[in-house]
Formats: sequence, C-alpha cells, structure tokens
Amino acid sequence: MTDIDNLLAAARGKSEDFGRIYGRKETSDDYLKTTYAQLYQDAKGDTVADRDSWVRSQKGYQDAIGRKKDAYAEWKTAETYMKLLFAEAEVWRSVQANNRYMDQAHR
Repeated sequence: MTDIDNLLAAARGKSEDFGRIYGRKETSDDYLKTTYAQLYQDAKGDTVADRDSWVRSQKGYQDAIGRKKDAYAEWKTAETYMKLLFAEAEVWRSVQANNRYMDQAHR
C-alpha cells in the first residue's frame, strides 16, 4: 500500500467512531439544558438567581457539564486528527504532482 492508501485506511477505520463522537457532542448540549430544566422545577429559592444557583450546585447538573466538556474535547481531538489527515493527503498530492512534473521535464 502507498502512503495515501494508509491514510485513507486510517480515516475509514475511524469513520464510525467519528459519527458516535459527533453525535455525543451534538446531544450533550441538549442533555445539559434538559437536566437544568428538570432540576429547576425542584429548585429551592425565592428568586430566579437563588433557584439558578441551587440548580448549578446539584450533582446531576455538574455531571451534565462534565459530559458536555468531555464530548466537546473528544470531538475536537477527532476533528484535529481528520484535519491532519487532510493536510497529509494534500502534501501527498503535491508530491505526486511535483514528481509527475519532474518526470515530464526529464523526457
């Protein structure tokens, strides 16, 4: 296999994981909002600020924040990996074009 074949195989091998990671990222914000809304209904306090503060101090809300943070970090890692693969593929294309040009120059 050539270098580009290895890069494409690596991308294909991770494509299913990228879908799951992207799905977690996209749903983590909704999960956080839903958790906030559910806790807010049981919140203690007389003012909106008191209730908001109570919700934000609950373990369930803190867990939802951690879930969102982890999902976004995992997505950013995967996204960066894909950008690096694209850059490597672009370099490969440039090298191939240069090689073809040099081959033509020597004819």
